[in-house]
Amino acid sequence: MDAPGAWARGRLPDGDGRVVSLDINGFTLDCTVPADGGEPEGATSFGLLAAALSACTAMSVRTFLQRFDLARATVEVDVSLESGPPPVLHRRVGLAADLDRDSREQLAAVVDSTPVTVLLRDALVIVTRLDVGAPA
Repeated sequence: MDAPGAWARGRLPDGDGRVVSLDINGFTLDCTVPADGGEPEGATSFGLLAAALSACTAMSVRTFLQRFDLARATVEVDVSLESGPPPVLHRRVGLAADLDRDSREQLAAVVDSTPVTVLLRDALVIVTRLDVGAPA
């Protein structure tokens, strides 16, 4: 699978720190490890995984809409992780657009075949809900 520009480096300084400094394709971001059952103070590893699926899905939906000259609309993708076994990623795709039945079926196929979905689906269960025509 071709993943253009996909590289990252994480750096966790020596000591008791809980913040990993990430360099992702030249952009910097901090990733935190929650303190013993506490709430995270920033992005977490699992949050970044959910964000990757969310971003890839949104971009794939937008590309689909543009390619077939369909409705222009805001795309919202919510992803949450339910720890398993097996782990499950719940994905909701919201699109405030009117699509006919065939376009909805094609959209569902596009969502189920995004590059990040394909990469993850052998390791995780991904449950998707399409809300098309509803406010995003």
